[in-house]
Amino acid sequence: MLQRAIDALSGDVRIAMRGFRRTPTFAVAVLAILGLGIGTSVAMFITLQDVLIRRLPVQDQDRVVVMWTHTPTAPEMAPPATVLAELRTASRALRGVAGVVHFGASPRPFIDGDRTVTISYSQVTSNFFDVLGAKPVIGRMLRAGDGAAGAAPSMVLSYSAWQSQFGGDTAVLGRTLVDAYDRSKVTIVGVAPPGLDYPLGAASWLPLPDANPAQVLTVARLAPGTSLEAARAEYFSIVDRLQPAWKLSGANAETFSDAVLGDVRPILATLGAAVGLLLLIVCVNVGTLFLARANGRSGELAVRRALGATFGDLARQLIAESALLALAGGAIGTACAAALLRALVVFAPANLPRVDDLTLHGSIVGMAIAVCAFCTLLFGVLPALAVARGSSYAPLRRDSRSGRATVRHRRVRKLLVGAQVAFAVVLLAGAALLARSLQRLERLQLGYKADHLSILSVAFDGKKYWPDKMTGWAELAMQGIRAIGGVTDVTPVMMPPFYGPNFWHPPFEIEGQPVDSAHPFPSIPVEAAGEDYFHTFDTPIVRGRGFTTGDRQNATRVVIVNQSLARRAWPGLDPIGKRIRFARLPESTLPDAAFSWITVIGVVPDTRYRSLRETTPMIYLPWRQFTGWQGSFAVRSSVDIGAVTPAIRRAFKSVDPTLVMFDVKSMDNFLNGPLSGPRLSALLLSAFGLAALMLAAVGLYGVMSSIVRERTREIGIRLALGATPELVRRAVLRQALVVAGVGAIVGLAGALATTRLLKSLLFEVSPTDPISLAIVCGVLIAAAAAAAYIPARRATRVDPASALRSD
Repeated sequence: MLQRAIDALSGDVRIAMRGFRRTPTFAVAVLAILGLGIGTSVAMFITLQDVLIRRLPVQDQDRVVVMWTHTPTAPEMAPPATVLAELRTASRALRGVAGVVHFGASPRPFIDGDRTVTISYSQVTSNFFDVLGAKPVIGRMLRAGDGAAGAAPSMVLSYSAWQSQFGGDTAVLGRTLVDAYDRSKVTIVGVAPPGLDYPLGAASWLPLPDANPAQVLTVARLAPGTSLEAARAEYFSIVDRLQPAWKLSGANAETFSDAVLGDVRPILATLGAAVGLLLLIVCVNVGTLFLARANGRSGELAVRRALGATFGDLARQLIAESALLALAGGAIGTACAAALLRALVVFAPANLPRVDDLTLHGSIVGMAIAVCAFCTLLFGVLPALAVARGSSYAPLRRDSRSGRATVRHRRVRKLLVGAQVAFAVVLLAGAALLARSLQRLERLQLGYKADHLSILSVAFDGKKYWPDKMTGWAELAMQGIRAIGGVTDVTPVMMPPFYGPNFWHPPFEIEGQPVDSAHPFPSIPVEAAGEDYFHTFDTPIVRGRGFTTGDRQNATRVVIVNQSLARRAWPGLDPIGKRIRFARLPESTLPDAAFSWITVIGVVPDTRYRSLRETTPMIYLPWRQFTGWQGSFAVRSSVDIGAVTPAIRRAFKSVDPTLVMFDVKSMDNFLNGPLSGPRLSALLLSAFGLAALMLAAVGLYGVMSSIVRERTREIGIRLALGATPELVRRAVLRQALVVAGVGAIVGLAGALATTRLLKSLLFEVSPTDPISLAIVCGVLIAAAAAAAYIPARRATRVDPASALRSD
């Protein structure tokens, strides 16, 4: 019995393979469609699973929250770390309170033997990992006492940094690194679990000294039965009581998972929905192909029935054919998914967390293959069996071109194609909106010229130079850099671009203007600038003058403001000669000179330096009068920055061999940061949309071809009765455009309802942007006309005499 079943199965497989060899176009089309659908769906669903759905390596992640306060002029006013002690004792809503220094992760050079490694670090309180409940891969996490005075400095590496910087070597435990800035030593004590990407970009965590008053985001665990909103309200009341001078207006709170995922959640959710639609289109397209093939095989099945084949024999044969296609399509799709995941790891944007952990999951692969296999079996077996259940003789009596498909079958096929068109419109509309948004972002007027502009960072011995001797080595180094062929300008800058408006944004007051009792001091970002700053950035001086070498520490304090601040602070007035000063907060320990009046000497245009998506009011101080400058430079060159980097490095070493230039990036590389997410989402959704459009076009072409083939006799009669080829062509095209038009209308309605979900991803583009929707409709109609043209042209070549002679 078993041998008989095996022989029957092998026979069915051989017959199926012969059938595929006779119709290679059908087999290749099904395999390509299944491979595309399974590959893209598996890759994206694994990304969704690993990035969005898979739980973080923390205990009860839904009970961990991140909180901070804000004012109307400062969206992120993190309280000082000294507030955490009061929160631990006074709060009833929180159990376990830790802090993360609010500016997030920053690159830091460390000397590791005879090499220098750059590791992004974040400072956290010693109980940070205890609050999270995170366990190390090797070694230990930070623990109580690591931030105490006199404690040996400790570092916990991220899993990705352990793999990329140290090759996953377990001997890294106990290794001592030397901080290139202050020459202090830090010992690696452990490696964090993979996926713990908080704050974003952190490759290591260092303990915040217990006595350090740095501003921190609060990371805490909710008490049992406490809601997020109740914890937020209590947090605000405590911090507002402890920081009355800040005049806080509220507090923000989010779950730890939302803090880790940040802005990528809507992007991945959108792409996940897009892949779901594409998978649906794939199933519908495969169904359309099988329906057309089933109608074309009615004669074959009738012959086999007439020769004695049972209904079970035909069913077994059809199942074998569909199973072979499903298995082969699953294998192709799995290989495609693996390749797509590898590509995603390489090209993923910097703000995509946990991307290093992406691997194939058997459950997701199996689910996608099962869905496609089910659709393949459903559409491959049932329509053919329905044909086979009919009379064994009727198909043999009908003419081969007289229309085997019933009106109902044709309607089903048209309905399936119309559904594909509708789904394609939804995907294309989303892709068009994201593409238009990306175009707006890429064409923004930055307020400076990014071409051949680079930012470099230098580590200096803080004990040797800070703060009074900073200008000395910097001026000597810039003299050497200016002498390098290919370098046109160089200037000190405060920090790299796109760092956000919430770093170095001290509160200030305006001379002669009353202080608002509710919100007395607006916070404005500050930038340090040299005398060549605006020339280096190619930013014009709108009014007044720029900085000079005379704007030094003991000279009259001066400042340049941008147009946004000038309009806000002195509406309708000339800001030149006006004065401002930074407001002294109660916890400030700076000398009185830091809060003296500063005279406005110039006005410059607004720039998109702190943030790409928005311009912010900005204060520019001469770098020689600003003690916060930390060793970054902007360099404009007439050649690629890589060509002059060795000479620039030598220029620093000639001033002091201990200076370490550890980061050099062109402005284009910096722009890739905020643009990488929009580019990737626009690229992927466009790829899905184009794939959907191609599948819809293929489906429409197949349906119109089968209709023309089935109605050959009717077309011949019409031509014999005087119909012109042009009329026949128009009739076929009209049918195709009607199907595409109805699908487009349904899809357009769906797009208007669903594209609103993209609102948070769009920039200066409405979710119902008429230009984008019009482009989508135009592309769709053109594709439908192109897909239907070949069948329509074939219809005009029917020979009336041959068609009428066929019985």
